[in-house]
Amino acid sequence: MNRPRPHDPPRAEPKPAASCERRNREAIQVPLRLHSRIDVRAGCQPVTVGLPFAKGMLRDATDAWLAAPQGSRQPAQTQVLDRWSDGSVRWLLLDYMAPELQAGATECVVAIVPSEEGPAPASEENGARGMSLRREGKTIAVDTGGFVFEFGGEEHVLFRCRPGGGSASGDAATARVVLDKDGRSHPATIRGVRVETTGPVRTTIRLDGRLTHGRPLRFYARISLYAGTSLARLSLAIHNPLSARHRGGLWDMGDPNAFLFDALRLIVDLPEGRRRTLAIKAEPDQPARESDDGAVEIHQDSSGGENWQSRNHVNRHGRVPCRFRGYRMRVDGAEREGLRASPIVTCDDGATSLTVAVPEFWQQFPKAIEADERGVAIGLFPGQWDDEFELQPGERKTHTVWLRFDAGEDRGGDALDWAHEPVFASAAPRWYAASGAVAYLSPAAKDDDPRLADYLEGVVAGSTSFYAKRDVIDEYGWRNYGDVWADHEDVYCRSPRPVISHYNNQFDLLGGALLQMMRTGDRRWFELADPLARHVMDIDIYHTSRDKAAYNGGLFWHTDHYVDASTATHRTYSGSNVPDNRTPYGGGPGSEHNYATGLRYYHLLTGDPDARDAVVGLAEWVLRADDGARNVLGLVDDGPTGLVSMFVAADRAGPARASANSIEALLDAWLLVRDERYMAKVRDLIRRCVHPADDPAKLDLLDAERRWSYTMFLVALTRYLDIEAERGHLDDGYVYARASLLTYAAWMVEHERPYLDHPERLEYPTETWAAQEFRKANVLLLAARHEEETAAIAMREKAEQLHERAWRDLAGFATRHVARAAALVMTEGARAAFLRGSSGGRAPVPTAPSDFGAPIPFAGQKARIRAQGRSFRGWLRLGARALRPAAWRRLLALARSRGYLGRWTAEEEDS
Repeated sequence: MNRPRPHDPPRAEPKPAASCERRNREAIQVPLRLHSRIDVRAGCQPVTVGLPFAKGMLRDATDAWLAAPQGSRQPAQTQVLDRWSDGSVRWLLLDYMAPELQAGATECVVAIVPSEEGPAPASEENGARGMSLRREGKTIAVDTGGFVFEFGGEEHVLFRCRPGGGSASGDAATARVVLDKDGRSHPATIRGVRVETTGPVRTTIRLDGRLTHGRPLRFYARISLYAGTSLARLSLAIHNPLSARHRGGLWDMGDPNAFLFDALRLIVDLPEGRRRTLAIKAEPDQPARESDDGAVEIHQDSSGGENWQSRNHVNRHGRVPCRFRGYRMRVDGAEREGLRASPIVTCDDGATSLTVAVPEFWQQFPKAIEADERGVAIGLFPGQWDDEFELQPGERKTHTVWLRFDAGEDRGGDALDWAHEPVFASAAPRWYAASGAVAYLSPAAKDDDPRLADYLEGVVAGSTSFYAKRDVIDEYGWRNYGDVWADHEDVYCRSPRPVISHYNNQFDLLGGALLQMMRTGDRRWFELADPLARHVMDIDIYHTSRDKAAYNGGLFWHTDHYVDASTATHRTYSGSNVPDNRTPYGGGPGSEHNYATGLRYYHLLTGDPDARDAVVGLAEWVLRADDGARNVLGLVDDGPTGLVSMFVAADRAGPARASANSIEALLDAWLLVRDERYMAKVRDLIRRCVHPADDPAKLDLLDAERRWSYTMFLVALTRYLDIEAERGHLDDGYVYARASLLTYAAWMVEHERPYLDHPERLEYPTETWAAQEFRKANVLLLAARHEEETAAIAMREKAEQLHERAWRDLAGFATRHVARAAALVMTEGARAAFLRGSSGGRAPVPTAPSDFGAPIPFAGQKARIRAQGRSFRGWLRLGARALRPAAWRRLLALARSRGYLGRWTAEEEDS
């Protein structure tokens, strides 16, 4: 039986070798399932999906289309997202318009014509079939085949849209963004416009700018247009680039650098002088209501759930601003109420119409839509809210709006109902697995052990599911939606229950959900992962370059253990929780919470460019945080800080969570962009943290409370080996890492034991310790692939013992489905299902020499300086280094970047 390749290989930029045989141009058939909860009219809904391919299967794609069962064919646009080391396509993004669908699942086929020469580049002048793009000075015009969208013509206008036959500006609808602050309206200022993507199905334009002329508030918008339609998908992000003060490592709202404002509206102005009929549908199963007086309004003030006044929604003053449960809608002066709105608003003048939908309208409350004969105002942050909005320093928020401009016979057609229930597209699980593009992935249908499927069903269904538990603390609202309630903290909480605690993607729950989606094809996993990914990218990442290098661009931890997050929201430490005994408290983004793999999967499955940027940004954070030249101590020592490889403290390096996550993030970014700085840093961290001649017993690895995460490092080590093996790099770095892995695995066979054998040694003997056993077992199964057969048998036997013990211990906890345990099982359970069911196969055996010398202990930046300070000669060396002009230039540049030497100007902010 053929198994998926156990590799997670890199993208390669070089073109295929000229000697490569020309492949048959017969189309590659990829089975695809389209699942819709509603009936969908053909050609009205865009679908984007990323598909993997086995190594060597596809060099490039010249043509592609979707074939539906009823015989229809939809042309598809392709974009290579990732390549194998031989240059062949690893992940391909496809855009197409959905065929006619009935509610339920529809089995389709994507046909892709391979090419050795690569696809013909799309021409901006006349490139996309059914869509044309042209430039006139600073203006970009896109004709979708019925409507023309113009960008860059005016400083305060996102775009103008007019029917294809029109020419006068009076025929155009105008989209603009307005910020309300301190009683004044501030129009967005466009500073840059560029074409991000163009092709036969979709063209995406990106606009960048700012929203105020004083304290900086950035924004960017992506507008995607679709051939043969009048659809526009607008994704708008606002961003506060300043840094927080976080005195004492505390991150409560109300920071001096927070940005407070009253409202943010997307306004679509319609041509003047026309009588319009307005219609609004509040919920999918309700009829549309028309207005006679020319005005409609809908406002979602809270989630509409039973716990709509949850402490989760406190503002900087500790007050919950939600005024009523659910939404209120006004039509012709009459008001009605409801719980959870997914509205569709239409303005129709008899010749043209505009339809508006805001996905996740109630989930990301507060929201509002107002319409009259002049146009539509979409309150992404509505003025009806009973408070100012606070965008914390380094925080970003992205919203999506669908607009449909119709004319003639198409007017009043599809009402954008699908925007609230979009089609979900996925390949068959066997396709994901057989491609080998995701390491150690097997279809769930082939699992021999039913315990994993039974457990995971409780994660997405029933009272133990993440969906059900959202409502317990009302994990909704623009800042919260997508995150998971950290309910494991509720078990031992010291606060009123339920504890308000946010998981912030610990143990890469996002990656686990996407693995399960690919294993099962079940859309529930994607519906968990999709808002989580967007939450992580916006809220959990610290989007600033003005703080210290150890924080800039990093990921915030889960919120503090067993206490309410209070006014810190998702930022870990609150002043409300400072211990009475004044023990050290506080902190910020750190290397032990730097999970990038799920974001990489999300980019490859959806094409989201923000996810790609997030992965690369987290790898850059590793480089910056470890660069001693980026802090004041760099005056005397500009070597590595040790923050990204800390083993209990930054002064020491060793196999632990910090170094594991640093390596994983660097590998994820390297796979996407092939920047050799990342791979060089990986090798540096491996040599810094482990050595083939290590004595693991001296590291006290059986001290579970302090050393449990060493197995995370060994998993990262095996991933590095797989990537290097896929590209044929069996060099001394590979030999060193392999030998180190086998040293630790051999020790595990002899000495490791289940954590719950000695519950008295654990602070809290929870279900999480049982779930951690899966990773231990997987490390041994991964290491067995590199070992000779006798030792490999011992490793597999030990792994089986640990695996069985994990299930037995986990079953003994009523709390076995809490967030932390579930996140571990989602990832490690999927890996175990492959490794235990695999027929084996040894990893490549290197032939390079294996003389590694003796281990050299690592000392962090502070430890090195302290050591120098113990002698007179050391003080002289430190003084001499402090007099270097280059070091002072770096320090001055650092001070300026943090705002210590004056405030940024608007021009500096834009650059």
